[in-house]
Amino acid sequence: MTGKPSRTPDFPALLAKADLAGPYRLRPDQAPTALAAARQLGLSVAEIGLDGDFLAELGRQLQFPEHYGANFDALYDCLTDLAASPGQGCLLLFTGAPAADADEDDEGSPVDTLIAVLQAAGDEWREQGRPLWALFAVPGLALDSLPA
Repeated sequence: MTGKPSRTPDFPALLAKADLAGPYRLRPDQAPTALAAARQLGLSVAEIGLDGDFLAELGRQLQFPEHYGANFDALYDCLTDLAASPGQGCLLLFTGAPAADADEDDEGSPVDTLIAVLQAAGDEWREQGRPLWALFAVPGLALDSLPA
């Protein structure tokens, strides 16, 4: 066997730490444990497939207002309206394979933009002492693994 075995994090302890929250890579087999721990901690939870209209699905699952435009600016605005986001924090679990980009450009893929928006919104949440976790059980993304 080559390489170090990947350790499974203590999800209840980890997910309670707002200062560590952000976008991370997650092994698919860890998803059920992460979701259960998030629910136990009272975090809002959403499971989103990247193979469809993930912006609309985020709005639906997080119960964004009707005027939510299902674009990245609107996502950031709704996520950072902390007064409208009750609860102890949030865990977003992303699964599936991202839809293939019809035309690649210098701005990166929609998933890269999503990760950047979630990182920026997570910074706002962190200032309030609330975690915004974005866990990607998706192969091939250049994200750090969860801290163990």
